[in-house]
Amino acid sequence: EERPGYALKKYSPYENSYLDGIGNSEKDDIYHYGSSLVDLIQQCPEQEIGSHTFSHYYCLENASLSSFEADLLAARRIAAARGIELKTIIFPRNQYSTEHLLCCKKHGFLAYRGNENSVVYRPRKNEDQEKAIRAARLTDAYINLTGHHSFDAGRSYDRESGLVNLPASRFLRPYSARLSPLDGLRLSRIKKSMSFAATRKEAYHLWWHPHNFGANLKENLAFLEAILQHYRHLNQRFGMESRTMRAIAEETLEPHAI
Repeated sequence: EERPGYALKKYSPYENSYLDGIGNSEKDDIYHYGSSLVDLIQQCPEQEIGSHTFSHYYCLENASLSSFEADLLAARRIAAARGIELKTIIFPRNQYSTEHLLCCKKHGFLAYRGNENSVVYRPRKNEDQEKAIRAARLTDAYINLTGHHSFDAGRSYDRESGLVNLPASRFLRPYSARLSPLDGLRLSRIKKSMSFAATRKEAYHLWWHPHNFGANLKENLAFLEAILQHYRHLNQRFGMESRTMRAIAEETLEPHAI
């Protein structure tokens, strides 16, 4: 009932005609519905379904904290209807504050994906994503400007919020025909950081949106395959493991009896 009152209404799916184009079910609208995909993920071992909020909520666009809480509860209800207990959250556009984290803690969440430890990745409003910031992030995908961003998962407990912060290490950018000549650099950037993490027994958090692979599917999957092959090498040589956020969070919190 309480919806986000963003300063700019264009950010709200409730305030424009976006909802008018949604069909009644997955049968007639596979773009907006994906229950069959959720079923597949639930059937696959060692996978976790977390929260990306209910309405793709933007935490830093001047909406009230109570509307965020209402959104969070809506996400928990719809997940519970499918037998899913939400324990981890990824914030849209990487926007969050301590108040939002405390709200997540209040409602049973254990972990969140924080941002890379660099000024170019700190949480910002959409309007504050300056061209220089975007250019720095793009360059960082090919050349190591800001570091490897691996981290000690065992020391990721955030005392201020009471959650486990499992920060991003690298956004897997989708294939671009225009930038494809640089794909060797893009792959090397990721593989070197993965190796850096593995040799130090640290964590490396690679992330992307599923729809990033929607176009140029062949090229994107081939790139991912190369990353997975490198992971297999690191797994065999250094014991690197693929883990869900929830599994890491529960392991991190257990010694503290939290």
